[in-house]
Amino acid sequence: MSESNTATSSAQQLIQPSVNQSIALAVQSAVDLMRNLNTIETTVIGVASAAWLAEPGNTAYKDIIENATKTITFAVENLAKVGTVGAGVLTDLKPD
Repeated sequence: MSESNTATSSAQQLIQPSVNQSIALAVQSAVDLMRNLNTIETTVIGVASAAWLAEPGNTAYKDIIENATKTITFAVENLAKVGTVGAGVLTDLKPD
């Protein structure tokens, strides 16, 4: 193994734990965001649904429910993107 490859391998070994932890924190943050938004938006959907049942002619509740659903979908997609990008970083940094 050349001196350059040895130095690169040593550097990777030194930074790998920090990279792993950073990616784990990013994924955990995305999970927290999804959980928090899901809690808020399901509450919004429940309240809007109850109000809509009381006032079936008021279609504004439909828009509220659709927007809340879009927010939940965004949070799920965000988690998937963070996980995919994080996995890609880990794969790229995997020692040869």
